[in-house]
Amino acid sequence: MPLPTFIKQLAKKVQANLPIAIGKNEVYDRYTHEIITKYCQQDSICIDIGANHGKILDWMIQSAPNATHYAFEPIPFLYQTLTIRYADKAMIFPIALSNGKSICSFNLVTTNTALSGLKKRTYAKFHKEQTIEVSTDTLDNIVRKDDIIRLIKIDVEGGEWNVLNGAIKTIHRCKPLILFECGKIGGELYGFTAYEIYQYFTQNFDYQIHTLKGWLKMETHLSFSEFVKYFDNGSEFFFLAVSKNVPKNS
Repeated sequence: MPLPTFIKQLAKKVQANLPIAIGKNEVYDRYTHEIITKYCQQDSICIDIGANHGKILDWMIQSAPNATHYAFEPIPFLYQTLTIRYADKAMIFPIALSNGKSICSFNLVTTNTALSGLKKRTYAKFHKEQTIEVSTDTLDNIVRKDDIIRLIKIDVEGGEWNVLNGAIKTIHRCKPLILFECGKIGGELYGFTAYEIYQYFTQNFDYQIHTLKGWLKMETHLSFSEFVKYFDNGSEFFFLAVSKNVPKNS
């Protein structure tokens, strides 16, 4: 029997305030918070793709209070909450970012909205879901041409390949730090491989891929074989892509 949503949210808040992280997602959240805090300046423009309840957007605003940020959340009731909460701090879009502009079916997991996405994944039996229609567009179509983006976070349950392919101009122009979730399950669902992700960053933009912990500890970037291992076995599923021109831990 699934826990009510408010109990799960309360448990997450309690867990977030514990001195030691419990669970992989909480570990990633703490690393993400540290990266945003270290890298973003007062006026750094950030983008939260898959904003959900706004936890990461909160950190972006706290670290860069003088910037107007971007956030994307296609689930209607989450979008409405975000627009009320962040009206004067961020531009909120009810859009599922992808590699083109259209109207698409979207699989909304009502028992855990963070699992929702443009394609249906395999969920635990207790989860409940429904299909809704959402608008899609590309990041390149939306970001203002005079905005210099410093950091992008992508958490879209496997749709990251399409998001990245709709953001090529923005990444070329701004060379932002990119936090992204990625793995074999999403690759099989959306039709991309570890090789394509690795080549996308290393060949198109002269980027390097790190684990979050590795970058924070100023360790070397991942080799292709290391990235493939993590991609395939899921022991790491959140990564950081960094331009070679960015000093370590700047």
